[in-house]
Order: sequence, then structure tokens, then C-alpha cells
Amino acid sequence: MRTKYKLYPLIAVMALALSLTSCEHVGIGIEFGNTTNSYHEATGYLCSRPWSDEWYDDYGVYHYQELIFFPDNTGEDYMLTRDRYGYVQESSYTFVWDWYNSIYTSIRMKYGQRDYSYMDNITMGGNELHCLLDGEPVYFMGR
Repeated sequence: MRTKYKLYPLIAVMALALSLTSCEHVGIGIEFGNTTNSYHEATGYLCSRPWSDEWYDDYGVYHYQELIFFPDNTGEDYMLTRDRYGYVQESSYTFVWDWYNSIYTSIRMKYGQRDYSYMDNITMGGNELHCLLDGEPVYFMGR
């Protein structure tokens, strides 16, 4: 009877060790289950093409944004604006990205020391990427 009680701590330690083996530190966060097909499929689709969106704001200013994600967890963010008078402004930024949740529907992008951007509620498919980019709905198309 005493042997039975000695096995419980051993089983608990083994279960804890097995649950921690699927985590790997990648980029700027923790990736969960990065050996699964879901991780590879989501990352492969995300990194397979540049993602662009264009729109006009309330002042008639044209905006174009293009995001490129690379498999090494780096990326590029290009933005162009053109007002109704023809003034053009371009900017390009690099970032480090990681999946921010274990179901691959949220991405954290780190642009600088304390400069983060978040893509939440991501849905991808059919050459489209829809998400909330810092709380704003965005509809990117693959190029």
C-alpha cells in the first residue's frame, strides 16, 4: 500500500516535464506547439506573400500599407500616404514578430524597445488576411 503513494509525486513530476517540452523560445515570445501542423500551416501561409491594404480616411487622404512576414520571425512594414494636394509621405519599418497565442489568431509585432503592435482575431484564407490591427478592423489582400 505504501508503494502506491510513492508513485504519485513521480507521476506529477513526469506530467509536468512532458507538458513543458512542447514550448520553445522563438523571436520575442513563447511559441506553443511549434512542431504541430497548425503552426507550420499558419506560419507558411502568413509568410507566403506580401499583405497589402489601401483606404481613404475621413480627410480624403489615401493610405497604402504592406506587411511582409518572414519565417525567421522578422518582418517589414511599408506605408504610403498621399493627400488630395499630391503630398506623398513614405515610411518603412522593420519588426520582430511572434504568434501571441497558441491557436495562431494573434500576432505581436515589436518595432522598437517598447513599441508593439498587435494583430488579433486573425483569419486567413483565399488570399485574404482579416484582423484587428491595434483594435482597428483591417482587410489585407495577398499580392
